[in-house]
Amino acid sequence: MKRYLFLTLILAISMAAIAQQGSRPPDNRELVSRARSFYVQSDTFYMKREALASSLLGQAEFKAWNLQITGREELADMVVRVKRVPFSNHFSYTVTDRATDTIVMAGKVDSLRGTVYGRVAKEIVEKMVVLRGDPLQRSPASSKNE
Repeated sequence: MKRYLFLTLILAISMAAIAQQGSRPPDNRELVSRARSFYVQSDTFYMKREALASSLLGQAEFKAWNLQITGREELADMVVRVKRVPFSNHFSYTVTDRATDTIVMAGKVDSLRGTVYGRVAKEIVEKMVVLRGDPLQRSPASSKNE
């Protein structure tokens, strides 16, 4: 009986290992497409999280996707982190899926005199459009006129 129980246990463990190997983690497109809420974190005095949140909410695509900014990191699907390179005007950012801790976007923006919020928000949304699709369905002719 002990031998049967032991073999059953070994079989169950090996089946679980095989099942885990067969499943793949979601790709960036999937993670960004299913995201509904964002948390903004700034590690620099030169960028206030509220200003970046406001800039993201002001983007037409962000509104069209009906995305939200939350003040509680544990409720967010994505976490936006911004850092400033010391003694420079270089701001680097990452957008991370909170559940999988996967970085889905990253970039660097150079900015002077308070334009960093809009530039980071615009760059994030542009990268999201590539992964998620354009919710505004602009024609190529109208995007040239902008």
